[in-house]
Amino acid sequence: MPRTKRRIRWRGAILAAGLGLAFGGASSSCNLVVDTDVAQCETTADCVAKGAEFADAVCTADKVCALGDCKTNQECSARFGGAPAICRRPGRICVQLTTPECAEVVPAAALAEDDTVVIGFIGPLTGPDISSGTPAWQGVQLAINELEQTAVGIPVKGTTERRRIAVLACDDSADPSKVARHLAQEVRVPLSIGPAFSSVTLEIATKITIPAGSLLLSYSATSPAITDLGDNGLVWRIPPSDALQAIPMAALVSEFEKQIRIDQAIANGTPIKVAMTVLGDAYGTGLANAASALIKFNGLPANGNGDNFLRIDYKPDTTDFVTTVEAIAAHAPQIVLLVGTTETVTGLFAGLKQDPAADKRVYLFSDGGKIQQLLDTAGTLRPNVFGTAPGRETPQYQAFKGRFKAFNANQDPGTYAEHAYDATYLAAYALVATSEQSPTGAAMNQGLSRSVGGAKIPAGPSEVNAAFSALLEPDGKIDYDGVSGPLDFDVTKGEAPADVDVWCIDATGKFTSSGQFFNSITNTVEGARTKCN
Repeated sequence: MPRTKRRIRWRGAILAAGLGLAFGGASSSCNLVVDTDVAQCETTADCVAKGAEFADAVCTADKVCALGDCKTNQECSARFGGAPAICRRPGRICVQLTTPECAEVVPAAALAEDDTVVIGFIGPLTGPDISSGTPAWQGVQLAINELEQTAVGIPVKGTTERRRIAVLACDDSADPSKVARHLAQEVRVPLSIGPAFSSVTLEIATKITIPAGSLLLSYSATSPAITDLGDNGLVWRIPPSDALQAIPMAALVSEFEKQIRIDQAIANGTPIKVAMTVLGDAYGTGLANAASALIKFNGLPANGNGDNFLRIDYKPDTTDFVTTVEAIAAHAPQIVLLVGTTETVTGLFAGLKQDPAADKRVYLFSDGGKIQQLLDTAGTLRPNVFGTAPGRETPQYQAFKGRFKAFNANQDPGTYAEHAYDATYLAAYALVATSEQSPTGAAMNQGLSRSVGGAKIPAGPSEVNAAFSALLEPDGKIDYDGVSGPLDFDVTKGEAPADVDVWCIDATGKFTSSGQFFNSITNTVEGARTKCN
């Protein structure tokens, strides 16, 4: 079918490349008549291949090589009344960074430099799950601050130039898809750190970020479903799959059973009861299913225990847990597993605490329950509360903890702060490894793949310049040893095995490692719970 001439609107100027143009209108938004009898491009790469004058051009839906009308970030910021903005490349189009959901850029001063690379952060920074998002964002800020103080920008291969990184923080508590579209489609970040939850990760990855060619590097998405997502290398994660976390959870149930039989004088022939509450999303069901397949008590698999095993799944939007609490109380379990996030504390544990038999039970939380609200709620049940979470309090973690507290007004790092911190360093190193390329999701996948198999690089500021030097070598690699664990990635899956800590609440009312953990190398639970009370 012959292509025809038609009137379109485009910000800026159309690069001619032999096509006839007729201009009308003002400088910031022009009416153009474009001769589209011959297609000028199929992809943006076709435009770039035309020569240096097309370096920032984009291929429009009309198959025309188009160029916007901005040159600097500051020029764009002025157009938006001083709000943080960039002259986005390719295309040289002004894009405002901040929105009501994406309100903070760190460091904001980096936007004064036009070659600064903007990446995203996605997490719950308001609402009921703020206790999982805020520590992660604080971990990102600490990492960026360390990188700024150590290097003031990352080196660019083959040049003496350095390029700074800025992080745009987006609150996904209300509308994850909205912030994902802003980052991936409008700002066109090559990488976003986050999201927090597996269900959100799966949703926005499949519908938004993967089609847009933007990479997600999650600091806490642990669903086994992510492993085989088919993401073209555009979804990575710092914590391991819940298939690993399920192993120590199952082991703890067996250990608790033995101790309960001793403490409560329950004979081996008398059955004990276990209850499990499960958040009905990708994270909750994935972990619960993996754990249920491994848990044994009364000498039987969990699902072979009949009425002695009670599992209650609830919808993600559930706010009333009265019926669930009553059902568990009627079941009279000795062990209660709570697989979910904030609601396991504020809705379920808070309700179970009112049961007269509450102190006769052991409460085993997944990593999503390791939040400040649990410390506030536990009270006299503190000795009965345990949980699992990826990572261990190694000497390297303790050093990170000291830096975190110094950076955050003596505040202890919350759950997944260390994972977000590692994600930020890995993003920076990926940008260095591929600095000769345009920063895209595909390039970030290549860069992250070069964080294994090379020279050992411990997390933190002391080895930044050594990491840069290694990555600037042809095909250079490092072996990043994170605060959250060794992070020996399977680069085909974008994930790594990791140890899983068994945590508890100490006598001062703070989370602590119990001294027991799952060793991902030996695939066994090691140590003894000696540090809790």
